[in-house]
Amino acid sequence: MTRFWSEGLPLTVTCDRLATPEAFVWSGHRHRVTQVVERWRVEDGWWQRRIWREYFTLTTDTGLLVEIYHDVRAATWRLQRLYD
Repeated sequence: MTRFWSEGLPLTVTCDRLATPEAFVWSGHRHRVTQVVERWRVEDGWWQRRIWREYFTLTTDTGLLVEIYHDVRAATWRLQRLYD
């Protein structure tokens, strides 16, 4: 069963010079990124509350397949989906 958090769970993320995640800390555990499966941007809502995010689907050295995003406006990272 895939777990999804609509507002996302807070993460601490380490990135390379191109702003690609290299590792993240979630629930007190560090997960090193082994592969970026997909990367895309969402810019929406300019007429109301603007959304400006960069999403990543990643695999980790701990065996996770996750979807995380960087909220560019708020300068925060969030875990949105954990795949089984």
